[in-house]
Amino acid sequence: MEWLLFVLGGGGAAAVGSYLRARRVAGRRRDQELQDVRRRAGEDVTLFGEQLSRLGEVLQGRDLDAATRADYQSALDAYEQAKRAVAALPTTEAARGVVDTLVEGRYAVACVQARATGRPLPERRVPCFFNPEHGPSAVDVVWTPPTGGTRKVPACAQDAARVAAGAEPAAYYLRRGELQVPYWEVGDPDQPYKFGIFDTSAARAVVMSLKMQNRGIDVGRGRKDPSILPRRSRSTRPAADQS
Repeated sequence: MEWLLFVLGGGGAAAVGSYLRARRVAGRRRDQELQDVRRRAGEDVTLFGEQLSRLGEVLQGRDLDAATRADYQSALDAYEQAKRAVAALPTTEAARGVVDTLVEGRYAVACVQARATGRPLPERRVPCFFNPEHGPSAVDVVWTPPTGGTRKVPACAQDAARVAAGAEPAAYYLRRGELQVPYWEVGDPDQPYKFGIFDTSAARAVVMSLKMQNRGIDVGRGRKDPSILPRRSRSTRPAADQS
């Protein structure tokens, strides 16, 4: 009996040790994920700030009406709010708030640009699928990625024109190893920062479908679209469009 208690006690200690080690590993993984999301969110906030600076230079000296000034102030407020939120980001899930703020800020910028040039105000649509930094999408386009599988996605006017002309859309690129690859090929499809930008289940389904294809999971192939160019290795991420 004594030897049995000794064995059981030793086994219990080993189980506790394994449990504690697993918790430490999980904690380190969560910390790393939070750092990655915070860094990526910070980069996007910085890019939005640079976009605002360029917009400010364009507007300098112009006599803006009250509506244009209000939209411009909304964009500035969104930048400050997003910057504060990134600095205090407690969890990866909280990054959705940063995403929402940037979406609102980019829409405000699009409104300023439209008012300043006498164009109609943009619709409140989900961001451009290829790169949310491009601001709200303008139309839905039929697109076939290099891996195949035709689908309809929301696109800004510039990317819609690129796809129609047979060019590669200016995608949001992230690093994977030594390559820069489209964001939909990287990470967990449930990661809130990358996929919080889409409010519709259809856009989310497109991303998850693409990710499954890239992992060799059969999700069905559409027609082969000769207008889609093969993906190239990128050393830098393309700059955001200025529509």
